[in-house]
Amino acid sequence: VTGFASRRQRRPCGTTRTPRPHRYCLDGRVPDAAGHGKRHAWAVRSSWEGLSLDDHMSDVEAFCAAVGASDGTVPVDLVGYSMGGATAFALAARHVNGSAPAASRLPVRRVALLAPALLVTQELYAMTLSVQRHGGVERCVYNYRTEAEAEEMLRLVGYAEPLCEKLAPVLAWGRRDQPPDLWWKMWRGLGGVQAFGEGEVDAAVDAKRAALASSGSVLAEAATPVLVVQGSAELVVDASVPREVRRAVGSACDVATLEGSATAVTR
Repeated sequence: VTGFASRRQRRPCGTTRTPRPHRYCLDGRVPDAAGHGKRHAWAVRSSWEGLSLDDHMSDVEAFCAAVGASDGTVPVDLVGYSMGGATAFALAARHVNGSAPAASRLPVRRVALLAPALLVTQELYAMTLSVQRHGGVERCVYNYRTEAEAEEMLRLVGYAEPLCEKLAPVLAWGRRDQPPDLWWKMWRGLGGVQAFGEGEVDAAVDAKRAALASSGSVLAEAATPVLVVQGSAELVVDASVPREVRRAVGSACDVATLEGSATAVTR
């Protein structure tokens, strides 16, 4: 499952079925996430206010149903990067604990998370709550529109300076026809901190930690294996996320740290 503001790359969307003894193995990559890539056009209307984590989970569920992964016969390994990691983690808990409808329940076998956006840095929460209160969507780094703003975003996720300069014009060009607040709405919806005021960063962080712990406890009870991979130079996802996931999931969780790396660049 892809990350926030990411486009699917290299490998086309779709599935392959490989014969195995007594069963089939289905290998699929979810296409551009809801609101991303060619799928943003349907969201461009004045009343649209973004997509929540629940919306992204439902989108992945619909994909799995469409490719036959929710018929209960094929074990499902969920792999997600950044926003996709947060989606995969919460989705796994929803299906492992039986809260998803039985007819469409995913038989989750394993979960792999690459810098999962279960908790971003306090600076990003503070920015989100400030823009939410005072406006100025250009202050949301993921809402970049100009080349200079695109360069700032690329630096944040860890790209080398020469690449920032080369990629920024392409990224800015890709947003030339999009509404000026589209990606701010996307970011705010994913963050799920609309109920908090500008000075309530700690409360917003505590709420996200509680949600992480709740999903983790479900996976711990089911002994669902979880792998968390994160770069030590990661600047978007909070550095505490791997240990928070390990604390919640317990012995079923393994953590791998990419020393000196920003996760987005090494993925």
